Amino acid sequence: MAYLIPTLYVIVSYTFFLLPGLFDHVMELKILSILLPFIMGVVNLITVLTVGRKWTRKTLLNCTLIIKYGLIPFYLIGGSITIGVTVAALFPLPLMALLGLVTIVFLIFGYGILLGASPYALAYIIKSCKEGKYSKIVAILSGICQFLFSFDVLSMMILTIKEKHLVKTTICVLGGMCLIILLILLDVFASFV
Repeated sequence: MAYLIPTLYVIVSYTFFLLPGLFDHVMELKILSILLPFIMGVVNLITVLTVGRKWTRKTLLNCTLIIKYGLIPFYLIGGSITIGVTVAALFPLPLMALLGLVTIVFLIFGYGILLGASPYALAYIIKSCKEGKYSKIVAILSGICQFLFSFDVLSMMILTIKEKHLVKTTICVLGGMCLIILLILLDVFASFV
């Protein structure tokens, strides 16, 4: 039951890309589908502040990993689109400056989803620090990383390996993430050649 809300958060976060196109004629449903990840972020916070206080460190870590690892494709796709649109906006063609607005919208929504994912990670970090698993410096640095793109996932990977929990899974996810980034970079370089 503890993993239901983090799983729903990951699923709902992808609605930012998928659902608005399905509701062409109903503006209220478009707005709702865009706001759903933010609503679920508030639900995450409420969950952590209420029932999450009773959960073990491992449960909080598992909830964090469901969200962080589940959103890696979201951020790779969204980041690629954002970078591509930003580069396209630099070309001096009519209306290309409007693409800069797309970049701003993607960054705002991406950061909002990042914030909605942070309560579980912060709860895990705080509980681990209180139990003496991590020093205050590690806890503070890891907490700050939860508000920075990419560093949130990398810091949780380091803490997961340090916890000796799901080490093989973490290494596989890291390898897969690096492979996907490499493929994206190769595709970008191939388009210039």
